[in-house]
Amino acid sequence: MTQDYGESQRNEPGPEEGKPLRMVPGVGEHTDAEGVLRKYIDPGATLTQAPTARKAIEQFMKARRGDLKSGNIDLREMEASEGAATLRIRYQQFHNDVPVSGATVQAVADVKQGSVIQVDHGGELDMTGAPGPGAAQTPDALKGVALAPFEGEFEAAEVVKDELAYIRDTSRPTLPRTDYPSASTVLLGKGKKPDDALHLIRDFLVETTGPFEHFRVVVDAVSGELLWIALAGKYVAASLKVFSPDPVTESDDSTLHGGASAATLDVFRHDVQAEIAPAAGGKFRLDGEWFQCKDWDTPVFAQPQEASPSFSYQTFPSNRAFLSANAYYWLDSAARYLRSLGNPTLNANMTKVEVDAQAFNGGDNSEWIGTTPPRIRFGEGGTPDAADFGVIVHEYTHGVFQWLGADHGGSGSYEHSVCDALPAIYRDRFNPTGNRRAETFPFDNNATNQWSTERRLDRTERFDDAQFSTYSPDLRNSMLGTALWQCYLSMGGDSSGSAERIEAADAVIKTMMEMLLIVPDSDSTSAAHAVSMAQGCISADSMLTGGLFSKVMDEAFIGQGLWQRRPVDVYIPDNPADTGALPSPRPSLASPDIWVRNNDISTGDNPDLGHQAPINDQPNHVYVRVHNRGTQAAVGGAFQLEVFRCGQGSGMIWPTHFQSIGTLAINEAIPAGGAVRVGPLAWTPHVVDHEFLAAVVHGAPDPALTATLNGPVTADRIVRCDNNMGLRDVAS
Repeated sequence: MTQDYGESQRNEPGPEEGKPLRMVPGVGEHTDAEGVLRKYIDPGATLTQAPTARKAIEQFMKARRGDLKSGNIDLREMEASEGAATLRIRYQQFHNDVPVSGATVQAVADVKQGSVIQVDHGGELDMTGAPGPGAAQTPDALKGVALAPFEGEFEAAEVVKDELAYIRDTSRPTLPRTDYPSASTVLLGKGKKPDDALHLIRDFLVETTGPFEHFRVVVDAVSGELLWIALAGKYVAASLKVFSPDPVTESDDSTLHGGASAATLDVFRHDVQAEIAPAAGGKFRLDGEWFQCKDWDTPVFAQPQEASPSFSYQTFPSNRAFLSANAYYWLDSAARYLRSLGNPTLNANMTKVEVDAQAFNGGDNSEWIGTTPPRIRFGEGGTPDAADFGVIVHEYTHGVFQWLGADHGGSGSYEHSVCDALPAIYRDRFNPTGNRRAETFPFDNNATNQWSTERRLDRTERFDDAQFSTYSPDLRNSMLGTALWQCYLSMGGDSSGSAERIEAADAVIKTMMEMLLIVPDSDSTSAAHAVSMAQGCISADSMLTGGLFSKVMDEAFIGQGLWQRRPVDVYIPDNPADTGALPSPRPSLASPDIWVRNNDISTGDNPDLGHQAPINDQPNHVYVRVHNRGTQAAVGGAFQLEVFRCGQGSGMIWPTHFQSIGTLAINEAIPAGGAVRVGPLAWTPHVVDHEFLAAVVHGAPDPALTATLNGPVTADRIVRCDNNMGLRDVAS
């Protein structure tokens, strides 16, 4: 069923025609050395429009065929996915009817705008020298090569799937720093170094037992050489009465750990309710719509069965069944919450998951396995992973990636940034005392069983640090996770009010899921991959809200060194101490740079003498001082200023309660670090009480949020999120 996105709208371009709104760095078109259009970015959705998002993409692909150089390659539409405000179409390249791995063109459109907002072209234009499919050895002939690396380390191994494909051999999956419980670094390091050549490959999925694991094994289909081995599962490195969210967070006591007695931990249990299936054979089980607790991995542990629908257990180590109840409840809670955010692709693809909360043969690790059905297993080493909210929801977030058709490197790349940040943001609503908010796994990664000092969301390291190349994958993941956490705080997560924090959490989590439909897949640990995901968040917000949070997110990403501040950054102060920083400080009705003069400048009045209370029923004259905290001057004609009035008691909802009193082009350059006075605008007030003026500066180099917002928003929220808008109570 087609989703109803409401009435279409058109965002407002700046005064310079044909320039994309600079909502993220790098807007516009990007070509490679051969002149091929490789990337197109227009998050403001002002350059192209069509009746529908699909037509916008189809028209773009046809009109820009020459720039994309796509006429000589075989591109086939393989997937169309809808987000809450996004349509993504992926085209897969084929050669000789064989897919070219990694060679895709991805186009994303804003459904409400009917406009293409991003295109990423990863097609392989030069297939010269690619062997024909007839040169490939059969799967049976190559199975021995695929299975040989597992001899001696596993009880058994078998091929469960294989695919023939072409690949440009340019990189290898990131190796973990230490062995996984089910895979050594020696095993994962087997194969050949990349040679940048085209290969015809057999891509095998190998399933092992003793221990259980899934591996991707890539073999050259012509020569029969092993190229590389990678884990197919998704790991978190480590790790109805339930913890809420966990003992360390609730108590703020870092001495609590997995070896604490049940008597110590039992006080942190809370009574909750969850939906399960009716009794079967007179027994109730932890088996519901989205999850089933099932013993499928070592060690053997019979899952709870009760004569009544009550799963109230002492905590581990007295009763390990507690781990099943805790994992089931928080997984079910997270799944139902994520479904409530209305992402059509996620909701359509989400399937039931088998959960083993006592697994990994006692190892200190957990894993998402994207099989059919999908599975999660939690290890019991250290603090059992099924006892920690963060680990539980982290593993499930890997499933969110899978259901959204997104792959960002699993454990070794920035997929973990989202898998760490999303649970922490969701957990915050269950943490009223605000303890240990920036810790990803407070209980599992406790002071006694600590396995990482890097997995936190308050990292001060930056992506532009000179020593970035020495940073571990975990640290890089946490740096992007920190930026996402800072986005949450800036969007309202720093509020003392729980309702504001929950609203901010919903907004940023919805944005992250939408982002996964926009950003092309990658397993790179480079800063460029993190930048693409950060830019994707801003593009996602531009479609979901019209960019309400785009600038505070931009500020968070700047703060983590993902990119530099925009060269031109205009602002109107909200109070005398305001320097243009975002989110803007309060109060928000006290801009010193919006003022009224009772007489026109032509009478000899000096506007710089300051504000005068407006006189009703006669023309007054409004001035605004526009500042530039950027590093480059704003050229004359690039911006315009519009002033609006709003009466007291109206609720101050934008744009409902605001009436324009006029627009002026800013023809004077605004120097970097300087300001210019703009005005006057004539205004005749009639209200015998407090009246408010709002001033908005807008242009393509630094667009105002009011030019793109999707719907009504309180003015104070816009002011907090956009330094292009100022408000003043001008009654006195």
